[in-house]
Amino acid sequence: MSEHPPVPPQPPQQPAAAPAPTPAPSDGFDRLLRTVPGRDWLAAVLGAVGGWVAAYVVAVVSLLLTVAVAAAGGSGGGSSDLGPSSGIGGGSGSGVPDVQSLLSGVSVILGAPAQLVVLADLGRLHGSGSIGLLGSGSGSIGVVPAVVLAAQVVLAVVLTRRIRSRVVALPQLLLTSVVSGLVLVALTTLTGLVLAIRFPEVDGATIEPVHGVGLGSVLGSFLIGALCALLARPALLVRGNVVVGRVLGTVRVATSQLVVLVVVVSVVVVVVAFVAQPSWGAALPLLVGNAGVALTALGFLGGIGSGGLGPVNSTATVFGGAGGWTWLVVLLVLVTAFAAGLALAVRRNDRARSTLDWVVTPVVWALGGLVLLVLGTLVVSYRVSGTSTVGGSGSVGIAPWTPVVFLLWGAAIEVVARYVAPVLLPRLGAGALLRTAKLVGTDPQPAPAWAVPATGTAGTPGAAVAGAPVVGQPAATPTAPATDQHGTGAPAEHTAVDGAWAQAPGVGAPGVGAPGVGAPGAVGPQPFIGGQAPTPTPLSPKARKVLVRSLVAAGVVVVVVVAGAVTTGVLRSNVWGPAPTARSYVEAIARGDAQTASRMTEAPSNASMLDAAVLESAEDRPTNVRIGRVSTSGDTAYATVRYQQGGSDRSGDITLERTGTSFLVKDEWRVTKPLADRVSISASDVLEGADVTVGGKKVGAIENGAFESLAYPGSYEVEVGGTKYFTGGTKTVKVGASAAPYVSFQPTATKALERDAEQYVSDLIDTCAEKTDIGYGDGCPWYGPYDADGSVQYTVKSKPELTVESSGSGYVEVKSTKDGQIAYSYKDFFGDAKKGDDSFDVDTYLKVEDGKLVSAY
Repeated sequence: MSEHPPVPPQPPQQPAAAPAPTPAPSDGFDRLLRTVPGRDWLAAVLGAVGGWVAAYVVAVVSLLLTVAVAAAGGSGGGSSDLGPSSGIGGGSGSGVPDVQSLLSGVSVILGAPAQLVVLADLGRLHGSGSIGLLGSGSGSIGVVPAVVLAAQVVLAVVLTRRIRSRVVALPQLLLTSVVSGLVLVALTTLTGLVLAIRFPEVDGATIEPVHGVGLGSVLGSFLIGALCALLARPALLVRGNVVVGRVLGTVRVATSQLVVLVVVVSVVVVVVAFVAQPSWGAALPLLVGNAGVALTALGFLGGIGSGGLGPVNSTATVFGGAGGWTWLVVLLVLVTAFAAGLALAVRRNDRARSTLDWVVTPVVWALGGLVLLVLGTLVVSYRVSGTSTVGGSGSVGIAPWTPVVFLLWGAAIEVVARYVAPVLLPRLGAGALLRTAKLVGTDPQPAPAWAVPATGTAGTPGAAVAGAPVVGQPAATPTAPATDQHGTGAPAEHTAVDGAWAQAPGVGAPGVGAPGVGAPGAVGPQPFIGGQAPTPTPLSPKARKVLVRSLVAAGVVVVVVVAGAVTTGVLRSNVWGPAPTARSYVEAIARGDAQTASRMTEAPSNASMLDAAVLESAEDRPTNVRIGRVSTSGDTAYATVRYQQGGSDRSGDITLERTGTSFLVKDEWRVTKPLADRVSISASDVLEGADVTVGGKKVGAIENGAFESLAYPGSYEVEVGGTKYFTGGTKTVKVGASAAPYVSFQPTATKALERDAEQYVSDLIDTCAEKTDIGYGDGCPWYGPYDADGSVQYTVKSKPELTVESSGSGYVEVKSTKDGQIAYSYKDFFGDAKKGDDSFDVDTYLKVEDGKLVSAY
C-alpha cells in the first residue's frame, strides 16, 4: 500500500502566475540605504545643520559689530529727545508700539542674519512694493558674505569628519552627500522664508517681505552642503586612483595658497581700517572677507571694476586705477606662488610627470579665480514702473577676465614644481621637507612595472617576485600586500624610504626589494627625495660659493624687480597718474591761475569765461581741495573732486585723457571735461548785441537774447552793456553752488533815454501847436475845440513836467506829473471869434527802432 492517502480528483485549473519580482533597481537602492551606517546619516544631517548654525551666529556677530562701529563713528552728534510720541508705529502718545510694528522689529532682528546666510548660499536679496498712484518697483542685490560662508563650510566639514565613519564606500559617500545638500537646502529655504524681513503697513504704500530665497539660493545651498560632505575626507574619493589623488592634491595646494592670501590681506585691511578709521569702516565687519578677496584678485594682476551701472564701465588694476601700495600684495602673491610650486613638488615627489599636469594645474588655479570672482562681486538689478518704466542691472567687484589671469599663474606654478623644485628641494634639508609634506600631504604613487623573469625559479628568469602585485590585480585580494592608511593606494612595503623623508605619510620608495625597479626602461615613480632617489652630490667649496653668489644675485634681482615694480606703480599712481594731474589742475583754479589750468585743459567751445583775468576777479574760489575716487578705463580717467566754497562742501567731476606715455611708465594726462559749470545769461530783446563783461574782460555778447559760457567755481560780477538808451547793469553769479548758475538781465533806461524821450514829447507838443486842425487820431496831447469852424491857432503857454519809465520789454512810457497849458483862438459856426485856454496831460508810449525813439503805435 502506498504511504500517502489518495488525492481526490480536482478540476483542471489554470497554472498560477509566478509573483512578479521587484525591480532590481529598487532592491539595489534599498540595499544601498540599509548599508549606510546610522552615524553616517547623523553626520549628513548634523554637518548641514551645524554649518547653518555657525553661519547664523557669525552673521549675528557681524551685524552687531557693524552697528557698534557705525554707532561709535556717529557718536558725539548729540542726543535727541524724541518724546513720548516717537515710538515705533506712532499710534497713541503712550509710547507703546503696536503689535504690527513690534513684529516688524523682531523680523528685522531675527531675519537679517538669516538673510545673510541665504546670501552666503548664493541667494539674492530681493524686494518689491508700490506707492499709490505713483507706481511700483522691485530690486535685488546679491553678494556673498565671505566670512559667513567660511564659518558655514568650516564647521560643516569639521562635524562631518568627526562623526562620519572612516571607511565609507563611494555609493554611500555620494548618497550621504546628497542628503547633506538637501538638508541644507531645506534649512536655508525655510528659515529664509519664515524669517523674511517685514515692514509695517503704511497708508498708500505696500512693501512686500524682503528675503533672498530663489533658484540661486536653492542650487547654491545644495552644492555647498553636498561638496562639504563629499570633500570632508578627500582620501575616501581617492581609493587608489592616482589621477584623482593627484588632482585633489593640486586642489589642496591651490586652496591653501588662496586661503592664506585672503586671510593675511583681510587682517591687514582690518588693521588699516582700525588705524585710519575710513568712512567705509562701518561695513567692514560684514564685508571684510570680500575686501580681502578683491585685494587678492588685484595681487594676482586681476582687475576690479563696475559694469552696467552707468554710461561708462571702469576697471582698476595694479597698473592703473589702484593705489601703488597694491604692488605689495603682488609681492605677497609672488612669494606664495613660488612656495605653492615647491609645496606641489613636495606633495608629488616624482620626477616623472604626465602632460596632463600642464592642464590640471592651470585649470585648478583658474577655478580658484572663479571662486574668488563669485565671492568678490556684488550684483544689483532694479525696475521701476510708473508713468514710464525704468530698469537695469549691473555689478561691482572683480573683473570677469580675472580667472584667465589665475590660469596663467597656475601654469607658472607648474613650471616651478617641474623644473625648479627638483633642483632646490633636495638641498633644503629633511626637516623642512618633512614638515611641508605633513602640511600638504603626499600624492599616491602609481604601481611600478615589475620585471617578470622567464622561469619560475626565484632569482632566475621567469620567477615572479614574491609579494609583488600583479599588474591589473586589485589590491584587496587576500594575497595582496596591505595598503597604507592614508588613502594613497600604494602597497605598504613600498613605504620604506631613506632618512627623514620616510616619516612623511604616503611617500613610497618604489623598487625596494624588487628587481627591475629603477632600471632603465622601468615604468614607475622617480622620486627626487628619499627612496631610490640619488643622494645629491656634495658641492665643492667653489661650487658652493658659486651657488651662494647666484642665489644672492637672484635675490637681488627679485628685490630690484619688485622694488622697481612697486616704485613704478607708486609713481604712475601718485606722480604721473590722473590723480596728481587732477589735483594740480584744481589747485591752479583755487589759486586763480587760469593760465596753468588752461595748459592742462582742452577747453571746449563756449568757454570764454575760462580766462585768467576772469578767474582772478572771482571770489569764493575752491579751498581745501581733495581728490576722491579716480577710476580708469583705457586711456580715460574719471576723478571726483571735493572742495570747500564759501564754507560749504562742494564736489565735482572731471574727465582726463591719456595723451601719451614716455619711458614706458610716465603717463601724460590732459583734462577734457573741466571742473566748470555752464553759466546761462538771458536778456531782453532791447539788449541784443550788448557786450558781456566779467572782471573787465569782454567774454561775449548777447545773441538771440542769451549768453552761455563755462566758468570755474567762484563768484563773478557779470556786467551786461547796452545801447544808447538801455543798459543791462551788473549782477553776481555764483558757480559751483547747488543751484544752476543762471541770471536774467532786464534793461535799465539811461540818462540819454530820459533826455531824448522828454525831447520827443516836447517836439511833439511844438508840432501839434503849429497845426490848425487837430483831431482825436492825430496823436497830439490835445484836440478841438468842437465848435470851431475852420482853422484854430494854438499857443503853448506852458509845457507839462514829465517822467520817463521803461519796461522790461523795451517800451518807454512818458507821463506828465504836472499838466501843461494851451491857448487857442478860432471862429465858431456863427462866425463869431472866440478865444480860450485849457490844460492838457501827456501819456505817450515810445519804442526804439534802429537806435531812434518812435511812437509805439
